[in-house]
Amino acid sequence: MSSVRIARILPAWLALSCALSGCDDSIVERGAPDAARKNASSPDGGLLDGAPSSDGGGHPLDGGAGSRGGGDASVVDGEAPHPNDGSTGSNDNDGGNRADAGTTADAGNTADAGTDFVRIPDWSVRKRVPSASQGEVVLEEMLASFADASPAKTRVRTLPSRGASEQTWSTPDGAYISDFCRHPSGDVSAIVIELDRTVSLVRLSPHLEQTAIARIHDPDIATDPNVSDAGALDLVANGLAPDAARIASVGEDVVATVDSSWNSIIAYRVELTNGAWSAPKRTLIEPPVGLEPFLPIGGSFDTFGAMFDWFRSMLDVDESGNAYVATWANPRRIRAHAAAFGDGATPLPGDPSEPTAGDSDVLVTKVDRDGARVWSRVVGTTHEDEPYALRSRLGVVAVSGRARRLPGFDNTTWDAFVSVLSTDGQLVGSRAIPLDASSIFLAVDVAPTGGFVLGGSDGWTQNPDGLSVLSFGTKLLLELPTFDAAPVRLPLPSGPRHNEIRTVVAEPTQIAFGGHEDGPVMHTGDTDPSLIRATGVLGSVPY
Repeated sequence: MSSVRIARILPAWLALSCALSGCDDSIVERGAPDAARKNASSPDGGLLDGAPSSDGGGHPLDGGAGSRGGGDASVVDGEAPHPNDGSTGSNDNDGGNRADAGTTADAGNTADAGTDFVRIPDWSVRKRVPSASQGEVVLEEMLASFADASPAKTRVRTLPSRGASEQTWSTPDGAYISDFCRHPSGDVSAIVIELDRTVSLVRLSPHLEQTAIARIHDPDIATDPNVSDAGALDLVANGLAPDAARIASVGEDVVATVDSSWNSIIAYRVELTNGAWSAPKRTLIEPPVGLEPFLPIGGSFDTFGAMFDWFRSMLDVDESGNAYVATWANPRRIRAHAAAFGDGATPLPGDPSEPTAGDSDVLVTKVDRDGARVWSRVVGTTHEDEPYALRSRLGVVAVSGRARRLPGFDNTTWDAFVSVLSTDGQLVGSRAIPLDASSIFLAVDVAPTGGFVLGGSDGWTQNPDGLSVLSFGTKLLLELPTFDAAPVRLPLPSGPRHNEIRTVVAEPTQIAFGGHEDGPVMHTGDTDPSLIRATGVLGSVPY
């Protein structure tokens, strides 16, 4: 799949947005002998409308040449034929085991000994929030083609536990649950993006009954740098990334971030007062900037959400309520950041063998509990970096994703990468973890005793000149006992077609995870859209 600046096959929600706007390590298989090791190389802003509701039913929302990365332009050459024809079970490299679509177990069945493992037909697990006292809540989606007129179906679900029945909350077609969080009371808050890209906050009871709803309005967007009346003068989420909003709990209140139609990133702190959302307090995290999308002229599925990683940001809060935001940052975005905030941010040095390649980095910003900016840092590796997950805990901030292995604009191989800072902004380090083929970290957590747990996918290959993932990947779950330690790979049950771990939680005695298997890659559904499907997985492994 080759790519151009604007695709010829944009669905409505994409067209709207376009109109608006390295280490050498040893990977250790847990439980394997040493001989089994293998080398791997702001002011108050905006108003909210909407009224509280307690009926718990129905739809809660009102209104019912350049480079792949660092350059400011994108033109890409053609692509070699892709071997993945989308047939179930083909090209499966997950531990060498192959399985047909019909062999996956139903939810509730367990798999390999020593590993709790269940499968959820038709749904992929995007986020998992366990609690010993309140049970687990997960965010799940049905995978969909990026050419579909509406985004994927999503739902928030409580998992059955201690005799309690399962509860679910979802939106109708056209509305997308971009993220959710849980509060100490057991309440759940979700941030939802409508088909017209307006953004709403929804409050749910512990049983997922809706209790409050409000759309986020932000007229202060009109006063942000580089904004004119040529675009939206109220909050509209960026139309390229379906999940362009994030949310986290600060006690019973929330902090949310939205990547806007202006390619700005704005944080909102919102209180729940007397059962209703208060007026938000805004903080501009990144100013508006021109970013040219790198979109396909073919294909059907956006593997890893990689097509639109530039247009969404990651969010987490620490134990004190400070918020951290990580975003993809090419030289243009870093220049705009430095001009707006005067902090001297500059791109990291690149590969000296490719002095003209404008590879991208990651911008991480800390905002305190009152919404004041504390610091921003540029982190990453020598080559292009893309962030996919962020976690702040126990005095550190970890951002993970993937880094281009080769210099310049060669997309052939990507390596999973992680950067770690202290919460006062000191860099611990950045490292890529090369595996046999391409790999990516889609999830990260900080272990209770230190170190890190990372989840993702590896074993896949990519078009050297485009965005196509050409072969299926395996489930990837790694431990880093310390930042510099050799990674320890945790064995997981294999599955057919494409496999991903999308969420990890480092608990005191085990690592909980979620994701999917039997999934598609870029060209899986080109001739048969029904092949764009997955089987969700939930599991845990002991430390």
